[in-house]
Amino acid sequence: MSNVKAVVFDCDGVILQSNTLKSNAFGDVLKAYDPDDVATFVSWHKATGGVSRFYKFAHFFRDVQKHRDWEVLTEDACQAFGDVVSAGLKVCETVPGFDALVEQLANAGVPMAVNTGGAEEEVREVFALRGMDKEIGIIFGSPTTKSKNMEKLRDLGLATPGCAYLGDSKLDFDLACDFDLAFYFVSHESEWEQGVEVTLNANMTVVQDLTELLQGGAKSLL
Repeated sequence: MSNVKAVVFDCDGVILQSNTLKSNAFGDVLKAYDPDDVATFVSWHKATGGVSRFYKFAHFFRDVQKHRDWEVLTEDACQAFGDVVSAGLKVCETVPGFDALVEQLANAGVPMAVNTGGAEEEVREVFALRGMDKEIGIIFGSPTTKSKNMEKLRDLGLATPGCAYLGDSKLDFDLACDFDLAFYFVSHESEWEQGVEVTLNANMTVVQDLTELLQGGAKSLL
């Protein structure tokens, strides 16, 4: 008998080992700009995990660089970023334990979904290419915000009390609290420096990777 009604996964750093890939991609796309501005921006990006690239590039061009044509620059940067990231997502490793955990949850009849700050169509394409959409058919991403996507998951019965949310960012933690979900902070590749401390102080669960959540483990979801 399952201990959890449904499981919602963040993607980057929780399913795919792609946090570093994306942080590097932000820097690469903006390499023509002042290095100090870019370094500050990338640090801000790391502290605001789960927020879409569209919002972040708009912030850089509109608020940091003060460009009048920031919308065009944002669109071009998002396209360049997507080209780099999409190729990387197709080949990067999954977080340890992901495949086994999905298999166990599927065998137990536990519904699963993804709520990511990544581009929705891009993530769906990557999941389909890698055969990762067989058990996780619901994938929501940007440009819709993670909060709005969580509302959609709640309406589907996948983000209600008794469900679990596996994330690695401050936004993920906040959403778990807002929707009364059991939060599991996956520290494996997280760029949220205070994640372990904040999660433990809230009496929620910290895991290094997903192997700790496999059936039979002390922190098992089943």
